[in-house]
Amino acid sequence: MKKILMIVSAAIAILFSFSLLDIEGNKAKAATIGQGLEQPEAGWVRYDDAHSYIKYEGNWLTKSTGVFYKNTLHYANTNGAKVRFNFKGTKIRLIGYLHNNRSNKISINIDGISETFSQYGPNTEMSLDYEKTGLTESIHTVEIELNGPGVYLIDAIDIDESGELLDPDKKIIESLKLNKETVDLTVGSSETLVATVTPDSAELIWTSSDPKIASVDSNGNVIGKKAGKVTITVATTDGSNLTATAEVTVKETETGEIGTRAILRLTMTNKDIHEYDLSLSEIDQFMNWLDGREVGQGKPYYKFKLNVTTGNIVSRTEYIMYDKIVSFTVDNYK
Repeated sequence: MKKILMIVSAAIAILFSFSLLDIEGNKAKAATIGQGLEQPEAGWVRYDDAHSYIKYEGNWLTKSTGVFYKNTLHYANTNGAKVRFNFKGTKIRLIGYLHNNRSNKISINIDGISETFSQYGPNTEMSLDYEKTGLTESIHTVEIELNGPGVYLIDAIDIDESGELLDPDKKIIESLKLNKETVDLTVGSSETLVATVTPDSAELIWTSSDPKIASVDSNGNVIGKKAGKVTITVATTDGSNLTATAEVTVKETETGEIGTRAILRLTMTNKDIHEYDLSLSEIDQFMNWLDGREVGQGKPYYKFKLNVTTGNIVSRTEYIMYDKIVSFTVDNYK
């Protein structure tokens, strides 16, 4: 028994030793400034210099050869030539080309903080010229500028693999909030939530935690479907990952309040108000049509028969388009 325990202990010790060697080996493999790096290391993702989100300002030229990443790079030899891009992540690397005719004075500004780096050195293709780690998990703005004699070449950009390269010309949303944190509805009623974003132009996505209780459309219109509680969430799509939520409580209309008829009041996109005096069964028909349209079923319009006695008109039908309805209320009466 003692021999078996000794053998097992020895095996564990050997495996542990190999693990330590592997860990240390991985550490030793981490690239250093000036080293050639043909492919991004584990934990990094690479973007080529030709990516549309990398913006060049000034006198930039391109060169194609197999010694560059994806065979191309951008280069400039005029002071003031700039490169701009944004990225979401915590770390960044610049891949270039070391040479003794390269510039030794290149400035990089990340989120308003500037420092310099150099590409001067022994001939090294796809060289690691600059690295910054430990950034906050957020969107960062980057500007690189040639400020001295020589040439600056940019071959690729590496960022952490969970990050994302972003268009620097696209406005970044700084804040997002809703006009209400809680909403109370009854079955069949609706209310519009208003999202305020800074800057004021942004694409948003609206979702409901349970559309069977309360649904929400792309304009923030919330409709109560059945009794319960849901969370309505609005989120940004620009990479800022901002969200805002409202808790919605839907209640059944109290029995004592239900009459035989109801006033359906529609608010339209042009702010017009349309009112219809309907029976409860007609209200149900309208709700069924509305539910169907939310999943793309049924006609895009709903017909309301109106009582008209003007002139020789014997009947009138009003057609309401689904995408023109902003919100509605149902007022029951006896």
